[in-house]
Amino acid sequence: MKRKKLPSKRHKGLFLYCNECKKYFSYTKTTVKQGNGTVIRKEPECGKSKSKLSRCKSPEKHRYKSRLHYPGQNQRIISNTLNAETYNEAVTQAIAFEEEFKAKLSFTELPYDTNKRVYLFDAQIRYLDFLNDIGVPDHKKVNRSDHYKNEVKRSLLLFNEALTKNKINKKLMLVDMINDTHVGYFHSHLLVDKQYSNKTYNNKMTSVKGFFKWAIKKFKLNIYNPFEDVRKRTVAVKKETISGKEFKDLLAILSPENGIVYEGQTKRNRYKSYLKDGFELALHTGGRREEIVELKWNMIKEIENEPTYIVVPNLKVQRQKGEGFNDNVAPKIIPVTKSLLKLLLRLGYNENKGSHNYILVPDRSKTSTIAIMNNLSKGFSHYYKKLNTDRDLQLKCLRKTYLSYLNSTLSGDTKSLSSHTSDEILQRHYIDERIINRAVKELQIFDS
Repeated sequence: MKRKKLPSKRHKGLFLYCNECKKYFSYTKTTVKQGNGTVIRKEPECGKSKSKLSRCKSPEKHRYKSRLHYPGQNQRIISNTLNAETYNEAVTQAIAFEEEFKAKLSFTELPYDTNKRVYLFDAQIRYLDFLNDIGVPDHKKVNRSDHYKNEVKRSLLLFNEALTKNKINKKLMLVDMINDTHVGYFHSHLLVDKQYSNKTYNNKMTSVKGFFKWAIKKFKLNIYNPFEDVRKRTVAVKKETISGKEFKDLLAILSPENGIVYEGQTKRNRYKSYLKDGFELALHTGGRREEIVELKWNMIKEIENEPTYIVVPNLKVQRQKGEGFNDNVAPKIIPVTKSLLKLLLRLGYNENKGSHNYILVPDRSKTSTIAIMNNLSKGFSHYYKKLNTDRDLQLKCLRKTYLSYLNSTLSGDTKSLSSHTSDEILQRHYIDERIINRAVKELQIFDS
């Protein structure tokens, strides 16, 4: 009988197996270069007789076998005895087996061994994959925003920093060994080392708490979530709005010369040609950043040939509910006020009416929604600081200003347009009582 052969540089995972001595062979013959430069021929030994494999008296019991590891589980192996007489046939069959194995893995979630030690860093990597829908069955996938995923990632990195500072190796630390002491390290790191505000502290704690909630369920850990008892710190709600004079002054200083800022040794320019239009859209629509940037001309609806309102998808609620469960989410309705109509006409409403073009930055070939959103936020903060008002206003103050005027005009019915679930939430976070009495009967912000 012709003996089966296996080269020293074989196909990965392919072996020769002897059913007589129960031994796997990774080659049948190879050459080894000695220190003096001479080359000798080497053969593996039989598992029973210890003689060379070529002298085995039972070559008919030799079989080609393919062995594969389950991803991330080096000790777990699946093997398949191949019906091949030659090495080339064995390679062909091994490849077919590998493809079949990969196809099964894509439809089957690997059972997790509850006796296996779950290391913190490994679990964090898997959690980030989960948030990115990697390895998640289609019916469980959630379209999370990049902002949310990046926030979770930053929070986990901060938690790891706190552990490292206290001489704890995140790669050797087990998830079920995290306790109140480690939560305390994180608590101090956020408040003392980083000096974060209470709001930021709450957000970071909530993100890491979410990771442990997932890990406990995923790995079937019999532990209490160590972040469960963390109390949220009090957050002072700021309802500051921008005044008409401040807004006018802000637009007046928008220029490349005033946009220069230094971040360490890096020189940047916060000026963008669309900042003025973006700020005005934010003020006169009350939209969130993404809603402003995603506005299109065909969202504007007319009544009796007059632009009357804008229908905007409620992106925040749609994402919370998830694809397939958000079909009935009510859109936000933005009334086209006198001041907003003036702005839309200036931006080209008559020329673009009904088109699918974006209102702000129509050409997106060299930029993205995220980039425009970030530039609006950073640009507003940068230029507002130059006004030296002793206040620290952010882009969202424009939304608060709009909703304050709108609430006054509609006598408490603002939620029907802004999509807030209750007047209490609206009153607490957005309404600035200082300008309620100055609002006009027909909404026109700053008499623009």
